[in-house]
Amino acid sequence: MKDHATIHRRFSAHLGTADHAPARDIRQYVLSLRSRKVGFGLIAPTLDTRFGANLRRLFPNARPVDAPDFAASEVFFATGTQFPDPAHSHKGGARLFANLPEGREVIFFEPAFLATTHNWARGFRDDDPAKACLGYVYDDLGYYFMADRPNRLTGWLNGDTDLTGAETKRARALIDRIATRRISKYNDQPMRAPAMTQGYPRRVLVVDQAYADASTVHGKVGEAEFERMLIAALTENPEAEVLVKTHPDTATGGAGRTGFYTHLESTGRVRVLKDPVNPFALFEHVDTVYVGTSQMGLEALFAGLRVVCFGAPFYAGWGLTDDRQPVPHRQRARSLEELFHAFYVWYSIYHVPGCDVPSRVEDALDFIEAQRPVTLPVTRAEADAPPKVSVIIPVHGVAGFLDQCLASVQRQSLREIEIIPVNDASPDGSQAIIDRRAADDPRIRPMVLRDNVGQGFARNAGLAAARGDFVWFLDGDDWLDNPDLLRRVHDLACAEGSDMVRAKKAFEALCDETGAVTGRRPDATERFFDTPVARTTFEDSPDLLHNRHHWTWLYRRAFLDDNDIRFVTPQWEERAFLTRALVRAKVISISTVPGPAYRVRPGSTARRHKTARDFDHMLTNFTHSAEALIEVGAHRRDDPLRHHLAYTATQFLHHMFVGPAWRQQRGTPDRVVFLNTARALLLRCDVRPRDVVTAAPNLPEPLVEAGAYPLLAAAIRAGRADLVDVAIDAAPVPQDVVYETALTVPASPDEADLQAALNTYARNERIRRVAPRRLQPRRKPRIVVHIGTTKTGTTFLQNLMEQNRPALLRAGVWYPEVGLFWQAGRPHKQAGHSEFTPAAVHGRPALRDHIEAGLAHMRGRIHTIVLSSEAFFLHDRAPEIASYLEGYEVEMVVYLRRQDEWANAQYCEFVAGGAIGRVDAPIGDWLDEARTRARLDYRRVLTAWAERIGHENLHVRVYEPEQMIAGDLVADFAATTGLGILTDLPRPDRAEANGARLAGPHVELIRSYNARPFPNRAAYFRFIEEATEALASYRADQGLAMPKPWVMPPATAAQVMADMAEANAGIARDYLGREDGVLFRQPPRMPEDTTLTADEISIVAECYGRHAPPPEPRAAPEPTGARSAAYGLFGWRLWLLTPLIALAYARLVNAEDLADFLRAPATHAHRYWRASHPRLTRWLYPGPRAGPVRRVWRLPLRIPRGVRPADTGAMTTPAHTQPTTRPSARLSRRGAL
Repeated sequence: MKDHATIHRRFSAHLGTADHAPARDIRQYVLSLRSRKVGFGLIAPTLDTRFGANLRRLFPNARPVDAPDFAASEVFFATGTQFPDPAHSHKGGARLFANLPEGREVIFFEPAFLATTHNWARGFRDDDPAKACLGYVYDDLGYYFMADRPNRLTGWLNGDTDLTGAETKRARALIDRIATRRISKYNDQPMRAPAMTQGYPRRVLVVDQAYADASTVHGKVGEAEFERMLIAALTENPEAEVLVKTHPDTATGGAGRTGFYTHLESTGRVRVLKDPVNPFALFEHVDTVYVGTSQMGLEALFAGLRVVCFGAPFYAGWGLTDDRQPVPHRQRARSLEELFHAFYVWYSIYHVPGCDVPSRVEDALDFIEAQRPVTLPVTRAEADAPPKVSVIIPVHGVAGFLDQCLASVQRQSLREIEIIPVNDASPDGSQAIIDRRAADDPRIRPMVLRDNVGQGFARNAGLAAARGDFVWFLDGDDWLDNPDLLRRVHDLACAEGSDMVRAKKAFEALCDETGAVTGRRPDATERFFDTPVARTTFEDSPDLLHNRHHWTWLYRRAFLDDNDIRFVTPQWEERAFLTRALVRAKVISISTVPGPAYRVRPGSTARRHKTARDFDHMLTNFTHSAEALIEVGAHRRDDPLRHHLAYTATQFLHHMFVGPAWRQQRGTPDRVVFLNTARALLLRCDVRPRDVVTAAPNLPEPLVEAGAYPLLAAAIRAGRADLVDVAIDAAPVPQDVVYETALTVPASPDEADLQAALNTYARNERIRRVAPRRLQPRRKPRIVVHIGTTKTGTTFLQNLMEQNRPALLRAGVWYPEVGLFWQAGRPHKQAGHSEFTPAAVHGRPALRDHIEAGLAHMRGRIHTIVLSSEAFFLHDRAPEIASYLEGYEVEMVVYLRRQDEWANAQYCEFVAGGAIGRVDAPIGDWLDEARTRARLDYRRVLTAWAERIGHENLHVRVYEPEQMIAGDLVADFAATTGLGILTDLPRPDRAEANGARLAGPHVELIRSYNARPFPNRAAYFRFIEEATEALASYRADQGLAMPKPWVMPPATAAQVMADMAEANAGIARDYLGREDGVLFRQPPRMPEDTTLTADEISIVAECYGRHAPPPEPRAAPEPTGARSAAYGLFGWRLWLLTPLIALAYARLVNAEDLADFLRAPATHAHRYWRASHPRLTRWLYPGPRAGPVRRVWRLPLRIPRGVRPADTGAMTTPAHTQPTTRPSARLSRRGAL
């Protein structure tokens, strides 16, 4: 540590060192340093959890002065003044100048005037980030309070900048808000002034300050000036009482802080006020304010008072104050609005929690009003006015939280309200808290109930006493986080004539066992309400089903009374109340106004241990919710609210069965009653398994994917408690139970539903092999192995047999429920019985044992087993299945498709179908691969199977309608296998088939992304699924065709068929008995041409952006906008132009170079293209110093012939013919198309 004389000298030397940059805009300059490594003259606790805790929202790389690497900072920020006397100098600032490397830049900073929700002293003392500073002022010349030195604020005010009309209007509105809402530098002081002494016609105020404070020393005021100021107040106002307000820091800052008037006592006309009080509360009683340099002088100007300055504060010298000493360096008159704008809007930089950074002045004001611990006093007019809103608060056992709850309502900007806390026989000190606040606020109308009736009935009592036009419910342990909430929802209700207005839940406050808030999180369901909806209904806005709480709503009280909407249970009460209100409301408004904060705490009603009484209330609540919907006809299947009833029933299943209610009933006599009650409710609602809304949020994904919820509904309706347990536990079903159920002909719709639900559920790991009591029948059934080739209806046949498994079993045909494969979340992406191949190859007996046990359980009723999978064609060792199932008669059925069509379809599947092994190579390269060439020769598969099961057991069919029986795949497969039952079964929806869903240009576009990184396989599948659905939806909305994909050039297709001609002729002769050797009789089915639009490029780019891996961690975050500098405005070069360039580039380089380009386009371009094409490289991918993109260049891109559909037409459509709604798409048109 250097000696203090050196520290003071270094501090003084840095004042004014930035004079060489007279035109610098200090605000923009400071913001340009956000990503730099900066050192602050604050110790680590202050920067981490105390007053400076918000600074890292603006400067993420901020280092405290006691950090080991502090001296390695690039820029330094100093706070506090250094005097010759170290006792009066700022300690953090002293450490900064002691450790400051030579030649480094220093910027001075101080808290802004809208600094904290409490006071500065508590912000520094308390280890509470909630009290941290909300903003600072920065200056590279000196501090704003140094009257004898230049600073950027004085420079702005002396300059020629004038406000616009809008800026002036904004400043005036903010000044008025600060004054009327009593927002000050110290925001935790009482809002009520002490009683005034009687007998004085007027009063003036003299403001004390802390002794030896930097603002007084550099503001040219000391003991002599403060003495003259008090004398002047007395002599200039001989008839007035002189109020002397001591400085707040002398009361809160400890023994070390004293003021110039601390020693005074009240005498004569002088009354000394030492207790804290909000400045604006005092301003109501005075007409003149005398100050040295205190900020209260500025606040007095905001209140419209005369201000006399005996020092030189920054707001003096501009023609707004009565200045008693000359103020240097101030050369022009300024309005109060200009002064306010200069300091509060331009000079101050805010970083308010929960807001964008830099934040607005309005954000700081909102935060202070929402979080300060005091509320505005109620005026007589407000107390006498009829209440517009009644806020009803049930109170029981919430004394630790009630004060915050009540304060949040009292501070609402809508003042014409009544607050009705209903004491539901609370056993703690809640009533004392209510009484204390009610004594100061006549709008609080307490109610005390004799008996504990529960929060639902307590709300009913409050509702009966309410007088407001509207009603808001709030729980006693929650609070209104937004002080403007009630005004905004009330105004909206009046404007739209709403019966109900919804606000958003602000957040969930996470609490520990003591009730202290340890963190906050958003409510995931609030994402459904991010867009305002005016004048809607429950029917027209089904997203309202996701609403979780009744206390996010403003209700018209007459609407509740007219429809007799009340709470029907003491607890677990809100669902029935809210459902009845939503059903009955004629006009509903959905706002995005943030409102209540919900406290998540152990021991609350929602989180304590549940009892049988709780479950009774829940059941009653759900029953009333359902009845509210049934009353308006929702049980009818064509009713618009039918989905709403099914959703409610799904929530019932989840909460009452998957939740703890049913589990705690196990082993008790009440279980039968519980099940019967639930069954009666489902029957009353006419909710069957297929009605269950599995898309509802918060349902556990494993249960949804297992089909557990439809099984649960079916089991309840069938009275099967055993299967209820299976469903909620996602447990495997015993094999014998599955077959016994499936082999029984359903005698009722409920039995049929149970059979279907169990069939969907009991597959793979969810069916448990059970050792049979009897041996397997002596004669084994035959096994038909269906080998699926790409796009030959394999998935359709699999779905047919999958969905009809019980009916097939009763007919003696078993489509096994094990060895199956689906991609998670993509049921159309199934591979049938693909798991039989690895089981056979590796000798795993589980699947074979399952087959053996199943045949024994079904006691000779099965004559045919069908296994089906495309993997049987793609896997070279699939014929080993025949050996794996030794002892069975094995037959094989395969449908062959023209090789050019098969190759095109398989390639498109590998590229854009979300295949396990995705392909990023061009189709020509893929065709040249040895594995692909082998698959094109169908003799390979046929010969391998013939060697295992004999030529006579192979059934070769051609996938051409003209060569199939009745031109129908199902009829042909049934005839080929001798399974006539197949033609009598209900067929699956065509949408469940794994058909191609994209056109050729889309496949090529997706291919350009396949070489890019993804966090994992699941992310890649989600990207493919999302992009595919978005493209299909876009084409449907635009009326554009979506032909099947074709990416193979005609010459290539012809060559493929020529290469396979000899093999195909042999198959035709050997397996079909055709001496002419013609296997395929139809020419290739070429789809119509289509083109790629700019919007579609943008769609896929946006999808990838959502599923791409996060950026690799760096030693320090990149500056904001770095990606824009590298890739262009909004990153369009990276996500939109790159895929198009890749299409052309793929023809010029190898796969490794292409992959390198796709991983880092700008880096690759500058490394390999800049030398030969410097201008083009700069246009395509500007370097990091390129600055903002001011012009987007047109790229003369030629699409290679090999990637055009059928070698005809263009891959892209002229942009001017395509409408768009996305700015990124417009940008891509100008630049890429």
